[in-house]
Parts: sequence; structure tokens; C-alpha cells
Amino acid sequence: MKMPNETIREEILKKSVLSFARFMELALYCPETGYYETEKGKVGRGGDFITSVSTGELFGQLLAFQFAEWLEQLRIADCGLRIIEAGAHDGKLAHDVSTWLKLQRPELFAGLEYWILEPSLNRQNWQRENLKFFPNVRWFSGFENLKSKTQSSKLAGIIFSNELLDAFPVHRFGWDAKNKKWFEWGVALENGKFIWAKMENAECRMQNAELDLPSSIFHLRFWKFCPTATRLKLRRPLKIGGAKPPEF
Repeated sequence: MKMPNETIREEILKKSVLSFARFMELALYCPETGYYETEKGKVGRGGDFITSVSTGELFGQLLAFQFAEWLEQLRIADCGLRIIEAGAHDGKLAHDVSTWLKLQRPELFAGLEYWILEPSLNRQNWQRENLKFFPNVRWFSGFENLKSKTQSSKLAGIIFSNELLDAFPVHRFGWDAKNKKWFEWGVALENGKFIWAKMENAECRMQNAELDLPSSIFHLRFWKFCPTATRLKLRRPLKIGGAKPPEF
């Protein structure tokens, strides 16, 4: 089984320079060995870092209280109610939200489905274990998968995520003040070590007119840009305020 650094080195040897987005994708999500694909206990008091979810149930309970208020306004809708969580990691937040709703708003909970958008089979398995006592949970591998399953139905509910946006692979750009144009930073190898290198053929094109900077800016460390794949487009009406991505 290859570790992420081995896979990254192999790709760099083939391409000379690897985009930072691809480097980050392999490091975090390389099947079986990527950081977020192994050992669900990495997040929490005994892990590498803590989040608002891993420190206790309060965050999930507060979210559930707010969700209940919004969902109560939609109970007259001519379709079922849904909470949709994008990227649920091990399912603990889904468990905390669902537990509070089941105990404190049983009538609302009885007509509610909890949908999880999760592309990783490993994380789906962690989530299924934590949510095994909630039969109202459904899984989708992504927005396109969800869209194909709901083509003929209206969608009433809430779409949210927590600690998700900062886990997206991103492209890294630099500003060439002399030539007044953007360039993309990539990752290369030098003496067996990973180094930053300018990419001759950028994977993610940026029009200079979009983010033009004055020539007086001579040193811009870096600028991050989420790939277009991370955009969320709601093509059918969602009968509530909008998508909620809390980040802490």
C-alpha cells in the first residue's frame, strides 16, 4: 500500500511540477492512506486537533435549535423536510443534531430526512456506525448524485457544512509585479525534498483583468483559489434562506 508521499513523488517525476491543488488532494484524500481517509480518531482531544464538534454536543444542539426554527416555517410545504450536510466526517455532528431534534422536537423529527453528501466510502462507513440508530439518514456521493435522485421532487430544507471549506484542495497563485500578471505555484522535487516551483503550464487559468493589482505591490506571498468544482449551484428552488457553511 503506497503512502501519499510516494504517490506524490511518482506524479512529480512524471510531470516535473505538480499543482498545489493536486498535491493537497493526494496528501489528504489519497485512497486508504490520505490523512482524512485513515484513523477517524485523528480529530478530538486525543488527536491532532480539535473542532467545535469534537469538544462536546453543545455545538450540534445549538445548530439543531436554529434548524428547528427554520424547519417549522416549512412544515406547510408540499414536500418532505430535509437537512443536508456536506462533508460529515465521522457523523458526530449529524448524531448530535439528530439526537436533539428527536428528543426536543419529536413531531418535526418524525417527518424529517437527514441527507449526507460524502464522496469517501471510508468516511461513509464511519458515519453509518455513528448513525446506525437513525433510519432517516441517506447518503449521496455528491451533488450530482443527489440531483439525479431528486429530479422530480421539490427540495425544502437546509444545506449546511462545518469545517469543510478549509479542507478543499486549492490552487496557489503569485503576482508577477514586473510583468503584471499572475502565475501558478506548483510543487517540485529537489534533492529528494518538496519545493515550490513556478508552473509553466498552469492547470487553473486566471484572467489578469479579474484580479489586477497595481505595480507598486512588489511582494505578494500567495493567494488561494478554490477550484470551480467547489462551487455550489442551486438549480432548483430551495425553500429557505440559503446554504450555511459555518467555519471556525
